Amino acid sequence: MAETLSGGPNYGPGGPTPYPLPGVLPGNAMDPWLDSSIGGDVRGPITTIQPNGRILRRPQRAKFFTYVNTFEPLAAGAVAVRDSFQVDGDANFWIFKQAVLAFTEAGAVQRDDTIGFEVSPISEAYQFQPLFLANFGSGRFPNQESPPIILPRTAIWTAVANSRNLAGLPTFIFVAHHGAKVYRQPFIRARLYQQQKFFSYPANFTANDGGVGTIPAGQTSIATVRVDGGSDFDVRRLTLVADGPCTIQIKSDDDNWFQRPLRGELLGQSGIVAPSVAQGAFSGELPFWLPCPRFVTKAGYINAQITNLDLVNAIRVQLIFHGNRLYPGGGLR
Repeated sequence: MAETLSGGPNYGPGGPTPYPLPGVLPGNAMDPWLDSSIGGDVRGPITTIQPNGRILRRPQRAKFFTYVNTFEPLAAGAVAVRDSFQVDGDANFWIFKQAVLAFTEAGAVQRDDTIGFEVSPISEAYQFQPLFLANFGSGRFPNQESPPIILPRTAIWTAVANSRNLAGLPTFIFVAHHGAKVYRQPFIRARLYQQQKFFSYPANFTANDGGVGTIPAGQTSIATVRVDGGSDFDVRRLTLVADGPCTIQIKSDDDNWFQRPLRGELLGQSGIVAPSVAQGAFSGELPFWLPCPRFVTKAGYINAQITNLDLVNAIRVQLIFHGNRLYPGGGLR
């Protein structure tokens, strides 16, 4: 069967579903992966008993991934500087969200440089002219692309940046394209469950509460999260808090979630100690919703690798994986 780029990134019972996907709630593109039909008695009760019934997780052929464009730095006065990445050859890539982090060497926010995007081999542009970085979202409020930007396998995506800031300073620019790798065929078959419930797994880089210890200045640490042996886990959103700047790489099933280690701010990182603003200050207020879930089988592992970018001080970090524990009820369909 020929592949269609207009179809949704998930096979339902009747084949590819058109975009937008049925059952998608505003601001939440994850629901199509869990299709619940309520009914039946609770089999093997869970303490909180929420919710129960037969829960079908459809075959999955899409998984969360992030590609990144970087300019480290964009030199003062530079024009038409290009940075490219190539989409993997085994899956299309759907861009659902875009977030920008840009600052000077002194750490001041800088948003008046301009950037444009194009894709080859057909040299298609996505703006008539470059836009100020202030037009793009942050890790807490990423731009939402609807419909998504769909890049075919092996396509080359290029960011073209221009130094336009009034301060005349070099700028460090990071652009995250959050989305989904979409494969021709499902890589996880349909699964039937009897119950699901919300749960959080922490990767704890502190000296307390079972953590792996703080991360020394300029060093990298790894924390391994083991999913419970009695339930699968769908990662739906992330929260990230830290004492200072850091980069993140996450791996599950021996598969990286990001093209390269990602600045925490592009995932909505916030400080641990209360900032001096009232709302939108903490990662928990504005969690990072994955455009589509990352599925981890029971007793599987999630590895979080974090590098402390502070060259003087050790930092505490907590990266929390929030999602649904899914309890078997009949095995594979």
